[in-house]
Order: sequence, then structure tokens, then C-alpha cells
Amino acid sequence: MRFFLSAIALLSAVPLLIAAPTAKAPDATQGLPDGLPSPSPSELKIIEQNAHGTLPNGPPPPVISNMGIINLKLIAFNELFEVAFFNELISNITENVDGYRFTDEDVRTKTLSWLKVILAQEELHAIRANDALSHFGVKPVEPCQYKFPVQDFDTAIALASTFTDLVLGTLQDAVERFALGRDVDLAREISSIIGQEGEQQGWFRVLQDKAPSELPFLTTSDLNFAFTAIQAFTVPGTCPNIFEIPLRTFETLNVITPPGPRSEKLTFSFMDTGNETGHQLWMTYINQQNLPIVEPLQVVSRDGGQVRAEALFPYEENEMNGFTIAAVTKSDGPFGDASTVAKWTLAGPGLIIVN
Repeated sequence: MRFFLSAIALLSAVPLLIAAPTAKAPDATQGLPDGLPSPSPSELKIIEQNAHGTLPNGPPPPVISNMGIINLKLIAFNELFEVAFFNELISNITENVDGYRFTDEDVRTKTLSWLKVILAQEELHAIRANDALSHFGVKPVEPCQYKFPVQDFDTAIALASTFTDLVLGTLQDAVERFALGRDVDLAREISSIIGQEGEQQGWFRVLQDKAPSELPFLTTSDLNFAFTAIQAFTVPGTCPNIFEIPLRTFETLNVITPPGPRSEKLTFSFMDTGNETGHQLWMTYINQQNLPIVEPLQVVSRDGGQVRAEALFPYEENEMNGFTIAAVTKSDGPFGDASTVAKWTLAGPGLIIVN
């Protein structure tokens, strides 16, 4: 049983998120665990015991902003996906599916134990977000059916690490939106979840033989990028009320040649159904808490709407370590933040990790 992936293997897995097979049929076709999305009181009690903690028991705020509602919808949408992912991973290990077998029984037992804690904590996040929506008279987000492009334990952990990086950046955007909407209590609560996600990310990184802490200032993101990325893991047509989430879905951006720790040209592919490549486009990178970096995009080939293009990844002059979000933009900026990049995005997010 291999526990570690090289940086190249991890990064090369990202463009295959849609095409690669799963070890077994997605668990979501059988329903989420523990009665989710609406567990009974007895089921909730078991979830809290497994999570080593409870749902917050303080009174909810009396009002919420429109931005706050959008935050809660995106958070619920994401957390339901994470519940399905970790539940399937636990099932694959428990059933000794090929690629998920451990040679050391003690390591297997401990890994399962810790994953079950993570699963229960993600379940509470999903329940809390949907309960808040119900409290404010908004229909809760319903789960989809999911597909996970992993073949074994290593690729599962690599994928978990990648989407957790995106979640950590997205929750920064959620906190800012809560703050702008004066949803102070919710901003504090989501900040506690950022800490929890960071703790589990440290474990995922150690499993890949990496330093537990990735960056001094974690890469930020935008809700629209997360909304698009999560849909790569859903079976089309199976999300009952996804259209009630008022966020944008971008064209898929594939990173064909993931970079190493050096400046080099990267190859990307994406769909351009509106013939936007008839005009100049740019590759914009979001890394750490720095201003987005913009590089000219050079189209190499076009086959119908499928575009292959190249752009410089300026690693060395910008210390672009850790997690980077790439986006094809219809403007060269300058961009002040990730949300401004999202407003001009044609295709994305492309997910890159260097370290």
C-alpha cells in the first residue's frame, strides 16, 4: 500500500476529474449516510458522538443578508459533496476494495477511525448550513448523485487535499461576504470551520509526505469558482435544486501540463462556444493573498469549440508555492481580488499545487 504521491502525480490527477473511473459505484446513488440530509434526533446524536462535538446550540441570528443566504447555499452544496466523498472512501477501505487495502492492520484501523471523525464533522457542517437556511425560510440544498475520479487511497487523499485547499480559500470569501452583509455571528462560526478544515488538510499533506502547513497566507478564492469545481463531481441532472443557487458556472479549465517549482509555459484546454478566442484572452493566477497575476494566453489549436492554449506560469518571480487557481479571463485587469477575477472569467478554475 502506497501512502504518498509525488507532486507531479498529484497535479496530473486534477485535469482528469471528469474522465477517470471510481473504484465502485458512487455511494450517493444509495443515499448519504446517517439519515442525511435530514437525520433523526437519534441519528444526529450518533453523528455528534462520532464528530467529538455538537452543533452550536446558541440562538440563530434574527436576520440575514442576501449575501449570507448565498453563502449558506454554497456551503451546504459543498458539504453534502464532501460527506458523499468521505463516506465512499471509508466504504472502500472497509470493504478492502483493490487500491484501498492496507498491509498494516494498525494503520488501517487508525486511518478508518480518523476518517470517520472527519466524515461526522462534515455531516455537522452540512446539517448546520441547511438548518440555517430553513430557519430563514429558505429551502435547504438537496444532495446530488456524485462521481469521484479516484482509483486508490493515494489518489483519494490527493483529491481530498486539492478540494480542501479550494474550500479553505472559498470560506475566506464567505467570511468577507458575511462581514459585508453584517452577518457577524455567522462570520465567527465559519471562521471556526476554517480552522477545522485546516487541521484535516495538515493530515492530508502529511500522508503525501509534505509539510503539514502549506503557506504563510493561504490562497484565497471566490464562491463561483467553488460552485463550478464541485459540479465536476456531480452526475448531471441529479442535483434537485442547484438552480436555486445564484452563482455562475464557468467552462471547465484543464491543466494539461502541471508545473514544477519553476517558471515555465503550461498547456491548458477549455471549451469556447462563444468564439471568445477571436479576441485576446489571458491566463490569470490567484496565489496566496497576493494580487492576481495576469499572463497573455496563446491559442495553440482549436477543434470546434475545444481550445488548446499556452501561458507562462511565472513561479520564480512570484514564489508561487502551494495552491494556485488558474482562470481564463476576458480582461487583463488589473484585478484587485479573486472576486474581480471571477467576474471576467471564461473558463476555470484550473487547480495547481506546487510544493
